[in-house]
Amino acid sequence: MSFRVLMAADVSAESVYGGAERMLHHHLRALVDAGYEVTMLTRQPSPDAEVCIVLPQFGIQEFRFPFSGDKGYQGLKELKSAAKQWWKHHQDEFDVVVSEQPFVMWALLEAGCKLPRLQVCHSLACEEYETRHALDMTWKHKLVISAMRKLESQVYRSAQQIMVLSQYTQDKLEAFFAVRNHTSINPGAAEPYQGLALSAREAVRQDLHWDKPVVSTLRNLVPRTGVDLMIQVAAIVKHQGKDDVRFMVMGDGALRDSLQKLAEALDVLDMVEFTGFLAEEDVQKRLLASDVFMVPTRGLEGFGLVTLEANAWGTPVLATPISANKELVPSIMHNQLSANASPLALAEKLIWMLDNPLSEGQRQRTADDAMRQYNWEKHDANFLEQVKTLA
Repeated sequence: MSFRVLMAADVSAESVYGGAERMLHHHLRALVDAGYEVTMLTRQPSPDAEVCIVLPQFGIQEFRFPFSGDKGYQGLKELKSAAKQWWKHHQDEFDVVVSEQPFVMWALLEAGCKLPRLQVCHSLACEEYETRHALDMTWKHKLVISAMRKLESQVYRSAQQIMVLSQYTQDKLEAFFAVRNHTSINPGAAEPYQGLALSAREAVRQDLHWDKPVVSTLRNLVPRTGVDLMIQVAAIVKHQGKDDVRFMVMGDGALRDSLQKLAEALDVLDMVEFTGFLAEEDVQKRLLASDVFMVPTRGLEGFGLVTLEANAWGTPVLATPISANKELVPSIMHNQLSANASPLALAEKLIWMLDNPLSEGQRQRTADDAMRQYNWEKHDANFLEQVKTLA
């Protein structure tokens, strides 16, 4: 009988919208290719979504707990109730659990799941929630943060093994929950899109009608990702006479309207383009064609897959010296960190990078350096070894 793995996550594996889904996809692919029997368990992405689907790319089922989308106490009650019923009927079907985020796993623990578990930690949910409500914090928000921290403590302290992507996240877990001895660092990775080659850059730029320098980013538009810093950088660059530079913001989120209003207020709407959500092929073309990729993080960057995705195309990254950026960004050739997390510091470094563009050979060396140090083969081997030891 083959090893039976239950993959629990708070996001669906149906589509890739960000780093969490991308990591989940790679872990599912690694498990399936290794011959394990895998079942995916998550919560409904929306209240009208199906509660059970087949993931054709993996040939496995994805079960979904009914979930209204409530982010508070009511939502936890829903997950707990659904987990109790689901686990009653499926508890004998698995040998080990791999969990990618805390909430579905917490519900399984409450339902009585005691199987050996590898817990993957990308970042802490309580900190993410706190940053989203920093400007409108009330006593209710503080209660939610306290409850989330208690929930995460239960999840992380009960795991047999924990996998993180960076030293930064490992230190966070130790500081918050006093866990370290059973925690290991397994950096993420990236790979070029299969339909393109680095040599196609000029042709792609022509197709996109890009004849001027382009600075891009790919971010969830929430406070911690710092896209407002990038818009302020555009204003500084324009003030210094470089109004031919274009800034491209790929991605969507709660702050999109306010970021567009900021661009209007700073008189840089003519320099900043908000693309919204783009298909994977369109994202990859823009990563390849960009002159600089910016990661203007304000906080809580648990690793930074977007850095590697840009570097895999030879595009140099400029980032703030925040969180895991300090580990990942300088480790790859031709990347740059700003002196601090201010628009002025980012603008100063960006202007230098635009005045000293990389040659085709330098872009190739950046891509080679990123792929040599951070590749999925290495990551997946470490991941599978940790799953295997749980047997």
